[in-house]
Amino acid sequence: MAFHFDANELSIFLDWVETFEIQSGMNDNEEFAGSFFSNLLVSFDVDSQHHNLINRQLDYLHRGLYTGYDGFVPKECTEKILTPLAKDLIDLGWNRKLNQVKLKFGELRFYILDRNENYEKRILNAIIKWNYNQS
Repeated sequence: MAFHFDANELSIFLDWVETFEIQSGMNDNEEFAGSFFSNLLVSFDVDSQHHNLINRQLDYLHRGLYTGYDGFVPKECTEKILTPLAKDLIDLGWNRKLNQVKLKFGELRFYILDRNENYEKRILNAIIKWNYNQS
């Protein structure tokens, strides 16, 4: 049985990762993400968009970029929340290392290790903006 995901949303999210050079996440390694993506590839036809996206995630894994293995968000959240958030955090000096980003129970979660008060305020504002607009 094939694994289902929204290829358009993942593609937009992966574009965001590449644009801002977001670095690998909490479980972005061969043991977790690598074996998952490799096993997932067989679920899709070689010429499908899904197969190409999974190959892209494997490429990101080898390049040290965030793969989306630990989570990614819908197009609207990537465009309206993550893009301005990444710009602001990078301007504040963020090292671009992302542990995890996802929606959990409909609420945005964005976790980084490189923490300071300015980052935390900016992340909290983004989370509040997303969560408020979803209610």
